[in-house]
Amino acid sequence: MPSYTIRMLVLGLESSCDDCSAAVVEETAAGPVLKSLVRESQDAIHGPFGGVVPELAAREHLLQVRAVMAEAVAQAGIGLKDLDRIAVTRGPGLVGSLLATFSASKALAWQEGIPWVGVHHLLGHLNAARFSAPDLPFPALVLLVSGGHTHLYLAKDWTSLQLLQKTRDDAAGEAFDKAARMLNLGYPGGPVVDACARTANKAADPFTPPKFRDGKASWSFSGLKTAVKLRVERNPRLAAAGADDSDVQGLCRSLQEAISTWLLKPVPALAEEHGARSLVISGGVACNSRLRADAAVLAARAGLTLAIPEPRLCTDNGAMIAAAGALLEPDTEPWIQNADADLKLGA
Repeated sequence: MPSYTIRMLVLGLESSCDDCSAAVVEETAAGPVLKSLVRESQDAIHGPFGGVVPELAAREHLLQVRAVMAEAVAQAGIGLKDLDRIAVTRGPGLVGSLLATFSASKALAWQEGIPWVGVHHLLGHLNAARFSAPDLPFPALVLLVSGGHTHLYLAKDWTSLQLLQKTRDDAAGEAFDKAARMLNLGYPGGPVVDACARTANKAADPFTPPKFRDGKASWSFSGLKTAVKLRVERNPRLAAAGADDSDVQGLCRSLQEAISTWLLKPVPALAEEHGARSLVISGGVACNSRLRADAAVLAARAGLTLAIPEPRLCTDNGAMIAAAGALLEPDTEPWIQNADADLKLGA
């Protein structure tokens, strides 16, 4: 990993799924400083479908990318000539979405003669924590949890991730989305379930955690979705009652408690096994209020330094890509690079 540059201005671009985002980050000796952040959401477009429609997402990114880049540079109060580097998500993600900012960034880098670097999306999520915890002690356990990922990594520094475990089926964020859809609460599911759970006077009956033959504290969320579906089938009024209904609120609270508890269960043992000094939680589900509160209690009990980015930096954003890109070596031949929907770490 290269040493910090005293001052480097990086334009970061992210469009791996349904958010088109650009940010300008100033890398300093003390860590990254956010100069601007622009994010165009597509929630209204995908909401009626209850999830992201790849074709619609890709087309919308093409309409958004130029304005998003221009606005990020303008908000930072700089010109394109002031940029020292352009960083962009190379993968993984929806390939049509990835290509929007990937292609635009290469064109801009070629036009302006700016060094360019492709960034792994998950390294971006790790580096989102650098804005609030630039001096985080390593090694660190890194819980990356979103609609597409539920992975636990060991990081020896800001540019390395070693996979320790991942969900055996669905991601935690998908469980939030599908549960909200079954309850007709709206999309995306995470924020609406969180808001509904916080108004509950009490939780509904708890969900049974998954058990595995090997006895490990692993993850599975497909059964949780089925359990929500069965409760709605037994009590059909839940699907029409709305967020103001006490039974819906209690169900959301139980769902949220289950997901938070299950996500954090493997952390203490793995922290001890690998000598971890810190815990980083990032990704869209890291916005969840119950998970953030439970993680603070766990970290204090286990003696871990906790780093969770502020909510706007947990969801997909250009700032995290810029922060990661500042620590990576620029590509010597960016023009032959391509987006990779299944990009592996280290590739």
